[in-house]
Amino acid sequence: MRSRRNIAVLIAIVASTTVSFATSCVWGKKFKVRQVCGEVHDAYGAEIPNATVQLKKLGTTEVVAESQTTPDGDFSLPNVASGDYEIRITVAGFWDASQDFRMVRPSKSGACSHPIRVVMKPAGDCSYVENAWKN
Repeated sequence: MRSRRNIAVLIAIVASTTVSFATSCVWGKKFKVRQVCGEVHDAYGAEIPNATVQLKKLGTTEVVAESQTTPDGDFSLPNVASGDYEIRITVAGFWDASQDFRMVRPSKSGACSHPIRVVMKPAGDCSYVENAWKN
């Protein structure tokens, strides 16, 4: 009887943890960028078109910029002022990806010199923002 109760408690803990992390996983520590641009792919490298890319001032719910990825999975949010932000990427069938970052000395260049790489994984796995450079 006691083992059934322990199993029931364990199931309740797992279920409550799963619900609280059901839509988003945040990976890594805050990074610095000069441009908000990049690419969204799945775990196998295929581009993900029409993903929503939102930018919020850190600590607020106000969306300060929003865009959709191109057919090639690319995105760009120009004219972002210096400050601390959260980037969030959403698309049907995948878990959200989000990451805090700091915009420093915004670049006026139109070319995306250091793309933010976003890896989307199907619901049930954690999507994440990946960066292959250091600022």
